[in-house]
Amino acid sequence: MDSKRLFDLTNLTEMLGDDKKAILQMVKIFLQATPESLNELNRCYEKNDLQGVSKLAHKLKSSIDIFSIKDIKQDIRRLENNTRDNINLDEVPELVERLNTVLSTAIKQVEEEKEILNKKLFLNEKA
Repeated sequence: MDSKRLFDLTNLTEMLGDDKKAILQMVKIFLQATPESLNELNRCYEKNDLQGVSKLAHKLKSSIDIFSIKDIKQDIRRLENNTRDNINLDEVPELVERLNTVLSTAIKQVEEEKEILNKKLFLNEKA
């Protein structure tokens, strides 16, 4: 999984056009908010706060969609629905583990992309 790129900026580029500053700003927001939400989701999961898990899964869903993290697109929805509706709770541990694994890698990859975007933006501003 480590060599495969887990995210795609196509949706973001379509939303924002070729505005590299706006794209970079969204990347920075993702890198700040996503780890915080994931950590909070894990805290709720450890306390068996299923409603908290559901709310945080809902919050993470938009970032996962905007950054096209397809490997967990369905998982985040199942996690949100299962914890909200108290159904298929036996799936929750696996869904949380998968979410952590994929998002942790995706966050690292987006961090690398941020550095590339920063360099491109810096070069364009100097030109």
